[in-house]
Amino acid sequence: MRFSKFIALVCPDGKDPAEKYAESLEQIRMADDMGFYGLWLSENHFSSKTGLPGFRGEIGITPKPLMFGMKIVDNTRQIRVGTAVRNIVFTHPILVAEEALVFDLLSKGRLDLGVGSGYRPWEFENFKIDREEARERFLESLEVLDRAMRGETFSFQGKYYDIPEVSVVPKPYYTLPRPKLFIATGDLEQVQLAARKDYGVMSFSTSSKEHLVNLYHTYKQIAEPLGYDVSRDRFPVTRQIYIHRDPAVVQEYAERNLPHYQAALGDFKTCPPLEELKKLYIIGTPQECVAQLKALRDEMECTHVILWFNFGWLTHREVCEQMQLFADEVMPHFAEKDAPETAVCKP
Repeated sequence: MRFSKFIALVCPDGKDPAEKYAESLEQIRMADDMGFYGLWLSENHFSSKTGLPGFRGEIGITPKPLMFGMKIVDNTRQIRVGTAVRNIVFTHPILVAEEALVFDLLSKGRLDLGVGSGYRPWEFENFKIDREEARERFLESLEVLDRAMRGETFSFQGKYYDIPEVSVVPKPYYTLPRPKLFIATGDLEQVQLAARKDYGVMSFSTSSKEHLVNLYHTYKQIAEPLGYDVSRDRFPVTRQIYIHRDPAVVQEYAERNLPHYQAALGDFKTCPPLEELKKLYIIGTPQECVAQLKALRDEMECTHVILWFNFGWLTHREVCEQMQLFADEVMPHFAEKDAPETAVCKP
């Protein structure tokens, strides 16, 4: 089973943004040393409008995730760098293609480009883009992006883009025919599109097991006859995680962070009890987390999990301690041969 780390650079009031980037880079170095497969960076804009009760500050300070990604490549050995997600509704898709191709070249093929259409209302408001157009804009941008990243001469005429005959440079270098592309969706039609186009699919953290199993089987039925890779690694599952040896600390954490779970579920008023949350997230002691991950593997054929360790805006030290505990007491249950040694936490 592969484990990746999702990272959102949440910066509460009084937190130095430079310190936040430095702490995040330290966590990423740890993940690389621990044998994590990849990390996924969020993209955020105008992020002081969080909607979270009692929170002040910036919910994310990565408007250009691949800029941070190059710093990560320079400070790690092998961990892959993904975007979760690069918004192709707010940015011209040719510009995104150029970023991806340069990153592919300089990182020697370590890019997993996850793309999406966005969902935060304040971002659409400030970019003056109608949310009702998001799906249509996304699909058109995705077609342009795919064609542009292949390095071939093309032209395009659609509702939102009228592109004369162009050829984007640099050409794909390490990853052919283009850098690896994922779409973030739980929508059946978009999963079917991904299967036809040879894209990976990133799931939402709150999707049920039954829904994700059905989506993957649909994906496989379409992609496999076309000769595409349908390994489960291309269909990663995202889960928030909190791990601690003391069950009482786990309970206190869940209660303290109910507003964040409510927001993730799309409802600020109600939230399931802890036992129900454990069906949607990875929460508990190391033994409980092992059992929850084995259930994902056995019931969903899941082989790649993206874990959000700093969900609930934990401190850097708390995130480091969680990662260390996970590496020491959970990862060995799923380890492949010759896995790298775990790192020492530097809070």
